[in-house]
Amino acid sequence: MPGMESWNGIDELVSAVGGRDADLLRVIGRIGPGNVAGMLAAEIQERADVPSSVGTTTVSINLRIDHDGTAYRYAVSLKDGQALVVPGEADDASAEVSYSLLDLTRLLYPHRPDYESTSRDARLLWSWDQPGTGKLQMEEMVQRAKVDSEQMFAAGQAWMARVYQSVHCLISACSAGSASLNDLAARYGSDKWGGMHWYTPRYMNHFSPLRYDPVKVLEIGIGGYKYASCGGESLYMWQHFFPRGLIYGVDLYPKPSVRGSRIRTIQGDQNDPSFLRSLAAEFGPFDIIIDDGSHINEHVRTSFEELFGSVRPGGYYVIEDLHTSFWPEFGGEAPPCSSQTTIGLLKDLLEGLHVSEYAGRELDRTQLAHPSEVCVYHNIAFLRKGIRSGHGIPDWIKQLGVQVGSLGPGSEPPTPSGRGG
Repeated sequence: MPGMESWNGIDELVSAVGGRDADLLRVIGRIGPGNVAGMLAAEIQERADVPSSVGTTTVSINLRIDHDGTAYRYAVSLKDGQALVVPGEADDASAEVSYSLLDLTRLLYPHRPDYESTSRDARLLWSWDQPGTGKLQMEEMVQRAKVDSEQMFAAGQAWMARVYQSVHCLISACSAGSASLNDLAARYGSDKWGGMHWYTPRYMNHFSPLRYDPVKVLEIGIGGYKYASCGGESLYMWQHFFPRGLIYGVDLYPKPSVRGSRIRTIQGDQNDPSFLRSLAAEFGPFDIIIDDGSHINEHVRTSFEELFGSVRPGGYYVIEDLHTSFWPEFGGEAPPCSSQTTIGLLKDLLEGLHVSEYAGRELDRTQLAHPSEVCVYHNIAFLRKGIRSGHGIPDWIKQLGVQVGSLGPGSEPPTPSGRGG
């Protein structure tokens, strides 16, 4: 599909993290260690959650990434709740934090939640560590500031607290973290939690086992309506929650300002079958597809019919905002809804889930076009892809059910031959 930015090797990198060191080193060598260091620096900048206590005065920290005798250096500036990570060193850095490239790659894209650094080193940098300075310089600082030593000491303590907080901020950004989806939704401003909807606890229930997998996530609906500079809140949330995930967003409008090291956006119509088929062919299969798009019932059905087949076995197709099934302006209607609404679709899927219980029907175990699980909460449904297991009720019981039904209500089923009554 034209116009989408290349992953530039990050897709290979996040997949290789789950393997042996030798395999990961081969991928790093193919991409280029300097390019990988740049990817990690961009990831750190995106993840950094700068505390407000850092304030309006810039705190600078140097980050060193070592690999095979080469040091890749970055200057990290923290100010006004923002982080900036650029190549080079800061002359006024208050600390230096270092990692090996291999270790930092595993920290940022961990394949398990308990991975701990094997190479991290951090040290504070004191301006009076240079020869010829020390106590004399401190005394000169007091004189120039025209404050007494106690005031200078208090100011120094406050400054060091900001340095400690900044070092912690950088080290935290150099790992995947374990923030809940509630916290991440609040941080990035997603409406999936905290006022409009209350979906993130449901997402946590279903997605937590996948958190450290190299998942591919497709979300329909980036947000921000027609405004090119708005939207992307949920995509940023998913990028942070899945540290090895590749996140795709689809929207009717172009979203050039929604950018991330593992985020790619695609413009297209979720009610256009040809677009959806090309989307699935080029970027699928997906581990997770989330429909948070127009919420128009026809569009929801079109997207499901065209995209569910591109969900990997064991993956999820999620439909949000089921309430539009009852809103006429979205193609809905008052209960009982017709089969053309999203609620109607879910009813059909529930019936299809039990097709093996129909008298005279056989279960096709190779068929994956239907969810193996249908889990519905208030306004959100999780449809899991899988082969339905089990043969269901034995045929002789099904046939008895047919006979009883033909005799009318209150009839007793006949006792089958050879079985106790």
